[in-house]
Amino acid sequence: MYFKRALAGLVLAAAPLTAHAQLTVDKLWMDFENNSAGREDVLLRNDSDRRYYISVEPAEIVNAGRDDEMRKEYQNPQDLGLLISPNRLVLEPGQFRALRIVSINDQLSVDRVYRIRVTPKIGAIEVDNAEGDDRDANLVVLMAYDLLVIVRPDGATTQIVPERTQEQITLRNIGNTNILLIDGEACPEGELPRDCVTLPDTRLYAGAAITFDLPEPGARVRFVSRERTHTPPKQISF
Repeated sequence: MYFKRALAGLVLAAAPLTAHAQLTVDKLWMDFENNSAGREDVLLRNDSDRRYYISVEPAEIVNAGRDDEMRKEYQNPQDLGLLISPNRLVLEPGQFRALRIVSINDQLSVDRVYRIRVTPKIGAIEVDNAEGDDRDANLVVLMAYDLLVIVRPDGATTQIVPERTQEQITLRNIGNTNILLIDGEACPEGELPRDCVTLPDTRLYAGAAITFDLPEPGARVRFVSRERTHTPPKQISF
């Protein structure tokens, strides 16, 4: 099985680490349809020579893709809309375990967007009443993953409305579900491909908008789009 590494992370405490220390996961993006009884298992594997203590912290991304986007945590899984098990685990070197994610949402009118932070740590937490070297034990946080989980509404539809000025184009999603836009470019009319400007990859959430600079007023904007994990990509243009 092919395991993908996280694209970004942060070492939160300084300590000597083996060059081969890593946690790998087999998927970073999961989709659920509304009212589905489906589930997803994410495989976590410890490819290091150290024991990993792993914490799992889910949160809803409210107003995803907008200026007022916020990460909201819940104590009650019913309010969160997800069941996740386990939320803490230990992985020995070479060991792998499945993280099970189940949507319990019902009657959605728009996407619910989640991030599940999977954080590996090594070392040991300081123990009360310990003496000598035992009190110097530390806990080091390694590169963490932020898994994306999307629960779609019934009749999920993306509707992108372009708005142009002389210098820019704004893409506004007035649908009720998100879409991933990759491999974008803005090309002047009649020019060679080498004159195209590369546009950054983005996920355009329902109710959100994104603006790109244009090389000239009449430039053609093209993206490869993907709506779900299980749907093939297609080309769209504006």
